[in-house]
Amino acid sequence: MTNPTSEQKDFLDKWNRQCSKVEAMAMPADFRELLDQAARRYDDRLALLFIDDEAGLTYAELRREVYRIASALHQRGIGKGTHVAVLVPNRIEFPLTWLALAVVGAVMVPTNISYTATELDYLYNDGDVSYLVIDKAMLPAFAGMEDRPAALTDDHVFVIDGDDREFPAFETVVAAGDPDFVPTWKLSGDDLLNIQYTSGTTGFPKGCMQTQRYWIVLGTTVAALTPPVRSLLTDHPYFYMDPQWELVWGLLSGASVYAVGKMSTTRFWDRVRKHDIEWAWFPNPILKHPPRPDDADNPIRLFAAGAISAGAIAEAEARFNAPVRSAYGMTEIGAGTWVPVDVPGDEILETVGLPAPFRELRIVDERGDDVPDGEPGELVVRGDSIFLGYYKKPDANAESFYGDWFRTGDMFVRTENGYYKIIGRYKDMIRRSAENISAMEVEHVVREIGEVADAAAVPVPDDYRGEEVKIYVKLKDGYSLDDCGPQQIVAHCRERLAPFKVPRYVAYLDDVPYTPSNKVAKHVIVAGINDLRMGAWDEQDKVWL
Repeated sequence: MTNPTSEQKDFLDKWNRQCSKVEAMAMPADFRELLDQAARRYDDRLALLFIDDEAGLTYAELRREVYRIASALHQRGIGKGTHVAVLVPNRIEFPLTWLALAVVGAVMVPTNISYTATELDYLYNDGDVSYLVIDKAMLPAFAGMEDRPAALTDDHVFVIDGDDREFPAFETVVAAGDPDFVPTWKLSGDDLLNIQYTSGTTGFPKGCMQTQRYWIVLGTTVAALTPPVRSLLTDHPYFYMDPQWELVWGLLSGASVYAVGKMSTTRFWDRVRKHDIEWAWFPNPILKHPPRPDDADNPIRLFAAGAISAGAIAEAEARFNAPVRSAYGMTEIGAGTWVPVDVPGDEILETVGLPAPFRELRIVDERGDDVPDGEPGELVVRGDSIFLGYYKKPDANAESFYGDWFRTGDMFVRTENGYYKIIGRYKDMIRRSAENISAMEVEHVVREIGEVADAAAVPVPDDYRGEEVKIYVKLKDGYSLDDCGPQQIVAHCRERLAPFKVPRYVAYLDDVPYTPSNKVAKHVIVAGINDLRMGAWDEQDKVWL
């Protein structure tokens, strides 16, 4: 690193001191202590409100309801280490069940509500699921499973809004619970809490093993680095990371967490103003909405942002009168970097900031050796309470670490002032509307089609969704589009994949280029193409481009 200016040195010194202070903070040892502390400190303050359902609880009520559910689940045979899948849309039962499983010491396997029966077959067998909490609306996908785990018997399936006929109703199960339940067994921060599945380069999703302390460290980091707020809006699905750590942040800080059934840019400002929201994720598409006279008149004190340019940050801050700050994190590592609210200049806004508390970062070459500042390389991370590895994936674990340094698969550079900037991905991933999609998984499904010889999925830049999925297809000799047209391919994908993974664009290849290791040379396929949409079938608009 070159010699920084005195202002820059003061900024970096201040940041390092702040990180050291966070790392020295006393934290709850486990989720029981987290809930007890929150109920004691914040009592009748609103803890959680699902806006659409008007279902809310104070911190004291939250603690009692969580323990009631924990008692009920324990009565039904769920104990420490039991793997319980949760297939529930955004409603209050999801976070309450998660916290109840934490109290028991069980392990949650959160499930994307758009998954097909085929995807559930994989997930629940790979995750060794023996119990399921499911919303009634999700039963058709569950009923379509062809390979249900043997331990996942009908009496282990608790249906929210159920009727007790085929499966026990969740409400019936919970009614037998005791809010004054006192578990007699100990917990540890090292106890496994989540097997959080994330798409990767090996095709099917891999389960990240996250401990109770993983979540407490992540929540502590956010709570300590964010200026105090009284309220925050969580509008992502609860089966993903963000709403879960946001809830932990609320429990640690006493902020009221407002949740919604579904993200909406058209309803965003109405929700923010009605509930006096002070922190929220910045919805990037909102910049495309026509300006309004009251844009700057809002209660937001800080926006969090992902995948946003410095220019968009400047535009958003000027228009909405609130700072917008980025960070970098992953399911595997929690918080990796952070951009503070108080910055010494605009340069840092073009990056994802500085190492977060509890995290050490390096940028390395293909041998795992450090590269100089300004040179690109792979970001590797280590620190307190990163994930324990991928569940039942020894080969993936061996490939994903240099010793105790986790390989992110993301290409970074460190600037001369010490900021970390992401410049690309080594991973074969597509990022569509905040969803990570494994190109290999899409390709695997397309190759199941009898007429298909090979397939290659690539991202197509998109102004609204960030990226769209395009699939290149090589048909077997003797077959033509009349035998296997794009709509047939899309229809097959819809049967086997969640909607967000289904390709929008389909194109055909006469020949497939391969690398020396016999992998499809995607870089050759897309080389020299300025607009990847051209020459492809657009399934959304039903037209060849």
